[in-house]
Amino acid sequence: MLSKLKIIALLINILFISNAYSQYSKNLVAIEKEINTINQEEVFLKLKKINPNSLQKADKALYNYLLAKSYEFTNEEDKAYQYYLDAKKLYKEIDSIDREMSINLDIAYLIGAQENNKITNVYLNEYIKYAEKKNDPVKKAKGYVEMASFKADNKDYITSFAYYKKAMKVIKNTNNERLKYVINHNIAALYNDNFKKPDSALFYLKNNLDYLNKIHNSPEMCSNYINQAGAYYHLKDHKNAIKYLKQADSIPIDNFSLKTKQYIYEFLYKNYDELKDYPNAYKYLLLNKKFADSVNVTEQNIAMSDIQTKYQTAEKELENTELKSNIKTNRILLYTFTSLLIASVIIAYLVYKNAKRREKISLQEKLIEQQKLDKALKDYELHSIDLMLEGQEKERQRIANDLHDNLGSMLATLKLNFENLKLRKNELKDEENKLYERTDQLIEEAYQKVRRLAHAKNAGVFASEGLIPAIKKLAEKISIPGKLQIQVIPFGFNDRLESTLEIAIFRAVQELSTNIIKHSEATEATIHLTNHEDNINIIIEDNGIGFDSTAINTADGMGLQTIQKKIAQLGGTFTIDTTPRKGTTIIIDIPV
Repeated sequence: MLSKLKIIALLINILFISNAYSQYSKNLVAIEKEINTINQEEVFLKLKKINPNSLQKADKALYNYLLAKSYEFTNEEDKAYQYYLDAKKLYKEIDSIDREMSINLDIAYLIGAQENNKITNVYLNEYIKYAEKKNDPVKKAKGYVEMASFKADNKDYITSFAYYKKAMKVIKNTNNERLKYVINHNIAALYNDNFKKPDSALFYLKNNLDYLNKIHNSPEMCSNYINQAGAYYHLKDHKNAIKYLKQADSIPIDNFSLKTKQYIYEFLYKNYDELKDYPNAYKYLLLNKKFADSVNVTEQNIAMSDIQTKYQTAEKELENTELKSNIKTNRILLYTFTSLLIASVIIAYLVYKNAKRREKISLQEKLIEQQKLDKALKDYELHSIDLMLEGQEKERQRIANDLHDNLGSMLATLKLNFENLKLRKNELKDEENKLYERTDQLIEEAYQKVRRLAHAKNAGVFASEGLIPAIKKLAEKISIPGKLQIQVIPFGFNDRLESTLEIAIFRAVQELSTNIIKHSEATEATIHLTNHEDNINIIIEDNGIGFDSTAINTADGMGLQTIQKKIAQLGGTFTIDTTPRKGTTIIIDIPV
């Protein structure tokens, strides 16, 4: 119900502005400091007074950056992108690596809004690699935060959450309270809006209160209270929701105050309505309508004032030209031409839109047919996998029972009879005695091997204790004291899963754990297993040497291709986050 605040862009500006100014023009530095607070038309006017051809490279790079930022604020993304690239190129030429890399975050934020995922990923990864190479915790955290925001915008909430956690981990021991606040705020938004865990959202929102009380930032404190109210609303604790909404209402704010008030009163109305307190619900419904009308009137006044200002400026310019006598004629011609042009554009747009709509409908129909076919094939594959796993389990159980009940008992009887025969042969020769002893030894070894094989065939996930005990037992067996410690952290597994699903998960974890032992050179590894009602989330992390992710496409790929295919057949996703010498994180999501 509540949306996440857009704090990331502000962070990028802070990161850029925080660099040293000693080598830059004072005029440009002053504009940069004001760029977030003054009207963008003023920024353009100030920049136009500067001749870029007379600037040194460093100043010209900053000039291009400020133009890019202004175009971004006025929603001219194509121009902003070009000026960002020009600034980045100039900073590279003068070896200003910090500023060059900082622009990556600006570009990623800009084109991320255009849903250009591949290019956004390139710029973010370039910045993150630079930050990790410098081992600067603040830079690393800001890169992870931007990547988390990018993943969340693309609805990859699990990976987004992992990057926020990664950012908090590296920033934990610094005194950058602002960045910690941003991370907590966005984690709370994920819990509230996407994971539907308002209790967890409240934990992070309340953690931010100390910081907000220190900085006395009224708008952000107001936002925090509104978000807490949203969490209480989801928890159906409407009294606490009302309490925090009233606290938010008591905070004086300047920017967007009418819209904020409108939202608060709308939310108060809904909470009172849930409590069946209809007098108060009606009161705040009226206030909501009043402020909604005020917002509309204010926006109209601002628009009319802007048009009037532009019109008056145009009139003054026309009065100072030699064409004053022809103003009326020129206007008629201009209006006629403009009307014809607008009519032509509208007709062309409608024709184009109609053609695109028909094309879209045709593509959607084809896509629906393909999806139906894909679903049928997928259902068949899943059914085949279930039958195969069920057959394997039954065959293992049958072999174990046969070994234990039939062959095991026969060997035990044979051994007993042989020992009895040996007791009666007291006067055997030495060579015959040796032969008896050797035969006895072989029978004993065969008997023990049969017992071990029977137990082995019936071990693991198929035992009565279930998936989590089996994985814990696996981790205990493969952990090596002083060399490798594997920790298992389960959550939400109160009931057993379907047998075939437990087997599939166990085999995947077993294979990935084997990879850690064989290839990672890690000393610590953690297996997180979380049961979210509608899906199972598995995160396996190690602090080893990592690997080049292109290895997955080689002949064997350390078995990862096979696991990836099995997870896909179950309708799940398989994500790898690894860099050589930086450890490995593997995230698996399987729908239940």
